[in-house]
Amino acid sequence: MGWDMGLDYEETYKLLLRDLNDAKRKDGIKALKRRLYLIILLTQLRNGSRIGEAIEFISKVSREYSREALVTVEKRTDEYQRLMVLPKEIKKADLLTVKGILEEELQRHGRKGMVAKISTWVKKTYGFNTHSLRYAFVSYLAQKKYPPQIIAKITGHKRLDYILHYTQEKAAQELLVKLDLI
Repeated sequence: MGWDMGLDYEETYKLLLRDLNDAKRKDGIKALKRRLYLIILLTQLRNGSRIGEAIEFISKVSREYSREALVTVEKRTDEYQRLMVLPKEIKKADLLTVKGILEEELQRHGRKGMVAKISTWVKKTYGFNTHSLRYAFVSYLAQKKYPPQIIAKITGHKRLDYILHYTQEKAAQELLVKLDLI
């Protein structure tokens, strides 16, 4: 465990994708909401975004089908926008299926309310917080040796020291565990 809850990007992606495929085989409003939440989570993980950014992205691409779109980065005052990309496994039919429930949820609860609902559901269902998906993505890119500057651009971090902190802390922990001091 640690700042990223120890989530492995690839394992978590496979888990969420498997659960999405299971949800597709079920009917009813509960299964439809589950599909929506899983599409949002897969998108968040795939892009290293915050959950609110993933909701905004899915809302945009479900209105005018597209595989990518710009979203405003949360927690930045400069209105910076970043590109987000739909996971390849999510098809137009998936977006069309959840579009109505997404619009209804946004109208009923607003984006902040949806963030809270999804965050609670994820914690209850999987035992981790949604922000851990962002960290798993950052760790994954760092392990693949992408420069922190590129990771920061992808994730919308304004300050490079956040990326350096995340990636160096993880690398230091892994090195300490691997050292044979006896």
